[in-house]
Amino acid sequence: MLSAICLLMPRSILFLCLVCGLAMPIWAEPQRLTISEALSMCYERNPELAAARADLRQTRSAYHLAGVFPTGSFIGGASRGWGPAAASSYSALPRDEYVQYQQPFLPFGVKKKGQFVAWLNWQQARAQLFFTKIQLMRQTKDAFYEVLAAQERLKIFQSNLELARQIFEASEKSTRGRPSRRLEILASRVQYNQVRQSLVQTQGDLESNLADLAPLLGLKRGQELVVEGTLDTEYAHLKLEDLLQLGENSPALMAVRQATESGHEQVKLASLQGNPVPSLVAVYDFRLPSYIVGAQLNVPLDWGQIGYDVESKQRAAAALDERYRAAQLDLSSEIQKAYAAFQAGASNSATYQAEVLLPEEEAVSLIRADYKAHKLDYDVVLLAQQQLEEIRVEYLRQQLIERLALDALEEAVGAVLEAVIPAPIEPDLAPEPDLEMP
Repeated sequence: MLSAICLLMPRSILFLCLVCGLAMPIWAEPQRLTISEALSMCYERNPELAAARADLRQTRSAYHLAGVFPTGSFIGGASRGWGPAAASSYSALPRDEYVQYQQPFLPFGVKKKGQFVAWLNWQQARAQLFFTKIQLMRQTKDAFYEVLAAQERLKIFQSNLELARQIFEASEKSTRGRPSRRLEILASRVQYNQVRQSLVQTQGDLESNLADLAPLLGLKRGQELVVEGTLDTEYAHLKLEDLLQLGENSPALMAVRQATESGHEQVKLASLQGNPVPSLVAVYDFRLPSYIVGAQLNVPLDWGQIGYDVESKQRAAAALDERYRAAQLDLSSEIQKAYAAFQAGASNSATYQAEVLLPEEEAVSLIRADYKAHKLDYDVVLLAQQQLEEIRVEYLRQQLIERLALDALEEAVGAVLEAVIPAPIEPDLAPEPDLEMP
């Protein structure tokens, strides 16, 4: 029947179906990622990081802007007659044509101080970019290891489901024709259905975790991903004192520090607005070829605007001082909490492995040996193996807690603590000769 249908199909359609059939396995092949590859994709494709880079470039342009003179202007004029138009003539003739150039300047001291404020803002944006990268690193690693744990749980529940099925079938055979053992088969059936529900729930968790990971990598959810790696950590030797000292240079704290210093410099900048403002003017008259070059010095008369502006900036700077002290206290607290959580997670996972998992694995090995020696029934082996799988699921949970606590500690400190992949240096972050502190 199928061969007859193929003979009736046009060759072009048949060829297209053949090509699609051959290509489907290629399309269905999932993309495999290590943690290093995932972080590299995040750094390259994440739109939030791209926005932080754009903010950095904007502050760099603002620094260049603060270092130039205000824009000058050319004015061309003409006058005719003896009326009001002639009154604006530079030659006092009934007809005149002239060109004028005006060049304003900033109040004395404003240019240098404004450039310094712009430099501080550039440094703040630079620190903010690194802090954004640290945050995205933590989010990407959390999502990656959530996916990895879900994949491992899925394998365990698949194995556990097969064991539960074998136990259920063995119970059916052993209780067939024996109504007194009806309770045993009901218990095995309940156990089988519970494992199947856990498997379905884990599949849903895996899909949800993949949906969290994809946008961090700049991907749409259509791409199938399989992550590769381990949940193990080897950083229990970290000391709290070293972490607190490392946190003093955290990008988050540096950004607040730069903002605070910028606030104090803006007070000085506002006070300089009352300084005299120089300007130049040059006029060339075409009717009577001649020119005028002059200089002006405008002295502002403050009716309270500059004074209140300075006072406002002072209040804002005082608020920034308090926020900086609050940021220092918050950072110290976050590091201590993350460190305590990591130490507890590392201790719990190590203890669970040594005192629960490894003894259970040894017990199952002994039970298998007794079964081979015909000392135990097969259902006892299956039950022991099923219990081992449940313990492995719990151990995965303990490992994930430890791993996520380490990720939180890295974000709090603001630095990479494990040699997975160094945060790449941004090509546009290298200090330029004209971007040094004025």
